[in-house]
Amino acid sequence: MRMCISALIFTSSIAIGAQELDATVSFNTQQIEASQRERFNTLQESLQEFLNGQQWTSAQFATQERVQCTFSFTISEITSADNYKGSLTVQARRPVFYSNYQTTTLNWKDDNIAFSYTAGQNFTFNEFSLDNELIAVTAYYVYLILASDFDSFALKGGDPYLRKCESIVSQMQSSENQGWKAFEDKKNRHAVVTALLDDAQAGFRTLWYNYHRLGLDAMYQSMDKGRAQVTQSLPQLAEVRKANAQTPLLSMFIAAKLDELLNIYSEAPKSEKQEVFKTLQDLYPTYTSKLNKIKEEYKE
Repeated sequence: MRMCISALIFTSSIAIGAQELDATVSFNTQQIEASQRERFNTLQESLQEFLNGQQWTSAQFATQERVQCTFSFTISEITSADNYKGSLTVQARRPVFYSNYQTTTLNWKDDNIAFSYTAGQNFTFNEFSLDNELIAVTAYYVYLILASDFDSFALKGGDPYLRKCESIVSQMQSSENQGWKAFEDKKNRHAVVTALLDDAQAGFRTLWYNYHRLGLDAMYQSMDKGRAQVTQSLPQLAEVRKANAQTPLLSMFIAAKLDELLNIYSEAPKSEKQEVFKTLQDLYPTYTSKLNKIKEEYKE
């Protein structure tokens, strides 16, 4: 489904069957001793090769369709020999139809990263038998990236990949590390996939489809009509909050879309600016100073 829709973007000849990701991996190791940093060069290369070489789905991807994404690790602590703690920021993008613009589909920081790694370690992935924390975490975010991407092309098109996330979370319940368990953290991996699969919060995924497929992808035909679809989608956020006041989905949306929204409405009519500002300011009062730019004559 994704390939059939997004193929409209590309006009050159394409090779079908490539892997799904065009991933870049980085490690920030400035917080640990210099003598411990060298091994992360090898880890970076191995993990990036693993992510890009693995076949994650049965879908057909053209080379140009591979999902552009980054996995940015920050290592903050060596807890014992070959054991590390830190954070991970995952970002992903997809092209908007008939444009050179890339829209962000995921921009998420996970502060509970803990894993073991020994120099020269090989990475393999068996979705039914996970025994490596680093592979479990990265596989979870691969499937979250794919779910966000597919959901932007087809309504609930990311269901199979959210179920993969759910399966990984279930298998990792015996992990001693944080991030996998219910009620441990309202924004952890368990909370995110549970929210995305929650029928009461299904409006978020409807919004996600309407925002991208009916809004951004339609702007090449009419900027005003495409923007109107984005505007009409935003009130769904209030319904999601009503279903769960502590949902992580509101944070996921604003982290991915704040800067984009400022630009979308930079040339909107005054009445539309005010409507969108009111909708978002009610949901994100801590972002008021940035959201004020929507009401202003803002251009980047």
